[in-house]
Amino acid sequence: MDKYLYTCNYCSKTYKPNRRYKQRFCSNSCRVNSHNRKNKKQLPQIKNLGLPSEKEKKDNITWGGIGNATIANIATDVGKAIFTKEENKPATKGDLRALFTASHHRYLPVTNAPKGNNGSIAHYDTHTKTVVYLPSSSQWK
Repeated sequence: MDKYLYTCNYCSKTYKPNRRYKQRFCSNSCRVNSHNRKNKKQLPQIKNLGLPSEKEKKDNITWGGIGNATIANIATDVGKAIFTKEENKPATKGDLRALFTASHHRYLPVTNAPKGNNGSIAHYDTHTKTVVYLPSSSQWK
């Protein structure tokens, strides 16, 4: 056995070897760390510099985040308005009112048809899709 101390090739600590001429590291951990550093399998350990870890991070609402969300919403709405065809856009309350009032009239007058025998006027029935003769409003009096 050697009577003098060796210097570890990883941590530079002096140690007394257990095996002669074979041992280059003071411990197994230094040997493994040296191998990992040489093969770049392990990234160097970075000490915590006061930054919160992933577990300690909390979602905080910031004005920057609110601004980014607002800009994204406006850009999405503008994109929808520009690129959506008119027939694919959703109906508004005014569109529904106009549709209801237009379909509310079941009988539409036919102006180019002759009057009936009793003076009734020809109307087109939008439900049955036929021409019917209804009495004129002057006959109801």
